[in-house]
Amino acid sequence: MALPTARPLLGSCGSPICSRSFLLLLLSLGWIPRLQTQTTKTSQEATLLHAVNGAADFASLPTGLFLGLTCEEVSDLSMEQAKGLAMAVRQKNITLRGHQLRCLARRLPRHLTDEELNALPLDLLLFLNPAMFPGQQACAHFFSLISKANVDVLPRRSLERQRLLMEALKCQGVYGFQVSEADVRALGGLACDLPGKFVARSSEVLLPWLAGCQGPLDQSQEKAVREVLRSGRTQYGPPSKWSVSTLDALQSLVAVLDESIVQSIPKDVKAEWLQHISRDPSRLGSKLTVIHPRFRRDAEQKACPPGKEPYKVDEDLIFYQNWELEACVDGTMLARQMDLVNEIPFTYEQLSIFKHKLDKTYPQGYPESLIQQLGHFFRYVSPEDIHQWNVTSPDTVKTLLKVSKGQKMNAQAIALVACYLRGGGQLDEDMVKALGDIPLSYLCDFSPQDLHSVPSSVMWLVGPQDLDKCSQRHLGLLYQKACSAFQNVSGLEYFEKIKTFLGGASVKDLRALSQHNVSMDIATFKRLQVDSLVGLSVAEVQKLLGPNIVDLKTEEDKSPVRDWLFRQHQKDLDRLGLGLQGGIPNGYLVLDFNVREAFSSRASLLGPGFVLIWIPALLPALRLS
Repeated sequence: MALPTARPLLGSCGSPICSRSFLLLLLSLGWIPRLQTQTTKTSQEATLLHAVNGAADFASLPTGLFLGLTCEEVSDLSMEQAKGLAMAVRQKNITLRGHQLRCLARRLPRHLTDEELNALPLDLLLFLNPAMFPGQQACAHFFSLISKANVDVLPRRSLERQRLLMEALKCQGVYGFQVSEADVRALGGLACDLPGKFVARSSEVLLPWLAGCQGPLDQSQEKAVREVLRSGRTQYGPPSKWSVSTLDALQSLVAVLDESIVQSIPKDVKAEWLQHISRDPSRLGSKLTVIHPRFRRDAEQKACPPGKEPYKVDEDLIFYQNWELEACVDGTMLARQMDLVNEIPFTYEQLSIFKHKLDKTYPQGYPESLIQQLGHFFRYVSPEDIHQWNVTSPDTVKTLLKVSKGQKMNAQAIALVACYLRGGGQLDEDMVKALGDIPLSYLCDFSPQDLHSVPSSVMWLVGPQDLDKCSQRHLGLLYQKACSAFQNVSGLEYFEKIKTFLGGASVKDLRALSQHNVSMDIATFKRLQVDSLVGLSVAEVQKLLGPNIVDLKTEEDKSPVRDWLFRQHQKDLDRLGLGLQGGIPNGYLVLDFNVREAFSSRASLLGPGFVLIWIPALLPALRLS
């Protein structure tokens, strides 16, 4: 079939046009690698369009064409062509990168049948808006496919992944923090993202699932796992009754066990399990470096030799072997004589043993009487240790901050101040000065309710990068505090100061700001709260960005610009003349139920969303592609 088509090309004058046509023909037949014809972006796009337009079956296209897919090429395809191309990716079992999947997802038709959805690559579905599947039956089918996808294509705690989780819970009819085994199976990989409150209330179901999750657990999940395992009210029973098979069943959860739990496990079980995993260390991977020393130290503990038990801290302890210190030194004695521990030149390894003894004596955290006497020993304490403390004395905080100064102990200093604020303390100017060398990103480490004690003067020192890891609640509170701090500033100077905090601004505030010709840059625009941004019209965003409106095109496939585009009518976007895609087609009505309830014990879990409703009465007037 190819030869009659090829003969006229070969028999013509041999001009560049003929040669290029011949190459395109060979490419579409899969005879030469695609990279041999990729000389410019124009030729790439022409190659893809030629191959797609000339192919009766997209699955017959060469694999190289799919692997080199770019967003520019995809944007030139019709929705039907993009759908066919995506189905061919699934049929040929080709693995595309995240940005390629996102570009393909954006070009798909807004309405897909169950059969079409089943034929798409599973990982591509992660980039579809769940609001495209309203109704119980449609959303249940959509999330049944999502449960089989590799959710790690999306970064942990990304907005897209959070939205998928919340919408999946809503579709599953989950209210509060109780999930069933069926719920967890329906969530698939998204169940690895369930917050700690779910773990606390649904441990029987979630612990086995979390044990197999690939990524690390977050702080709330780890804390909840430790609490339920320590209680013994799980299918694993109390740690004192655990066996080697129990530790095997816990898998990666072994890495989050603290000292108090490890010490409760029978020593012979720990010793046997260590031998067990040493034969196949790949089972726990990098977590083994954390687990192994902790288990080995406790499993190999020996008895104190007669006459070696000390009754005071003195220089004689310097000459003890490490195992003798482990076996003989009492943590209560160390706590009473911490001043002597700091005076005597013990080695780093000896001090580490002393810390282990103190941790064993006070598994729930050091008492404040000990914290006040820590002095230079504070350098050996981790942020995780500090989070367990209860500190109420500002003098204690200031003393320990001086100890940490210049010691690369930013994390410990921040944890200490956060602990102090949690206990009702106030952040005064002296503490702010003591924290002066530490990036102000520590504001995000404080609990939201503690931000009220931060002096307004600090707001003048905050830079955009300082708030990158802040939660939305943090940003909202800091924005209000910044508004108060800058209330006597006006005009463009006010905008330059407040723009760092605009991630916490409401839609009302952004509308007001759009009336002042601020010409917001795209970097600031991308930091705006999604819930506020999607409430702005095209005209309001045009006023807000001014001449920088053209930069929307380069960000149209990324959040939050993508989220905003989804909420705009395509005809309004077309008036900008930027070629923006992803808006609501003519003939669809947006019903915004404006429901976003936080994870709280009294709130049902309903996620954000909007429903696109087709109006049959408008059908005769529509000319949809």
